[in-house]
Amino acid sequence: MTAGKGPSRLGKLALTFEKAMTPIFVFAFINALLCWGGAWVFRNTYEFSATLLGLGCFPIVVAVSAYLLVLVNKIERG
Repeated sequence: MTAGKGPSRLGKLALTFEKAMTPIFVFAFINALLCWGGAWVFRNTYEFSATLLGLGCFPIVVAVSAYLLVLVNKIERG
């Protein structure tokens, strides 16, 4: 293959912003639904319910933080 023809190897490996963030958001959404559903099922046990509520919120905070980190780095690079 000659230079300059066809897709570059780096171009094949490069992820777009949406493709990179989608698994994080999907995991956070599914985890939140499962944890909050479990917290509702065990609503009579305060300690366990509160733990599940916190565990449901944590991945959402991580996903939003990752989104903001990538967004800030993307803006700084131009």
